[in-house]
Amino acid sequence: MAASAHSFKLVSVLTGLLVFTGAGFAAPVKAAPKHVVSTSLCGDGYVLALVPPKHITALSWQADTKLSAAPAFLRHKNKGMASAERLARLHADLVVLGPGDPLRATKAVQKGGTKVLSLNWTESFEGVFDNLRALGDISGQTQTAETKIKAIKARLAALKTRAPKHTVRILYLTPSGNSAGAGVFVDAAIRAAGGINHGATLGIKGWGRVPLEKLTLNPPDLIITSFFNEAYPSIANLRSRHPLMRRVMQNTPTERIAAKNWICAGPRLIKAAEEIAQAMDALDLSETAS
Repeated sequence: MAASAHSFKLVSVLTGLLVFTGAGFAAPVKAAPKHVVSTSLCGDGYVLALVPPKHITALSWQADTKLSAAPAFLRHKNKGMASAERLARLHADLVVLGPGDPLRATKAVQKGGTKVLSLNWTESFEGVFDNLRALGDISGQTQTAETKIKAIKARLAALKTRAPKHTVRILYLTPSGNSAGAGVFVDAAIRAAGGINHGATLGIKGWGRVPLEKLTLNPPDLIITSFFNEAYPSIANLRSRHPLMRRVMQNTPTERIAAKNWICAGPRLIKAAEEIAQAMDALDLSETAS
């Protein structure tokens, strides 16, 4: 009798862990995390793209700012942060760290069985796809991730089929007077839209300052800005008020791209590329082209 009871318990345990198929027992089923916490705005973008809202326990501590793409009902739910104390209080079973967030902050919760994904910093759409796959796998949303990737690729393909009226030189500008050269994710969005990154033309490598003298001699056709209205005030913003910079901005069509679309290279980067393409289409460069 005791042996039978023991056998029943063993079978019950196995049944809970394994899926029976016609060919025998399959691999253990991974339960999808039901309490997901993001610690950064960058992580928020990925979590919002893949994780069902009912399983999002907390978005980042900046989720209620203008920099966030979070829906209203999630903005004030909880606040995630790469802090051991904060994570312990949130009782997550998956923590999604943003690029650069300290892994050591998750050491204690990992001992309790919490899974942790540290997103990679990337400057390309391919890197976005890699992060989506990684989050899809660890969150039990593998198919959702592949569907999202296919959708982004389709939107990129649609941008490629456009026929811009003119070649458009585009300068990305932040309040501090910084811009993006070749090889960064803003450059990836500009090129995906069919534009020429004027920052690279001016000699900017990576992320760097706009050379004002070169800019006045060789202005762009279009300026795209971000963070002028969303970010926190800073003394660095004074550089964008430089007389030379003001003159170029006053004489050049300017389009604001919502900062929430490219806090980092994330799933919404395609939205930024599409908004750039729309701004290009709205330009009237017929006089300069003739």
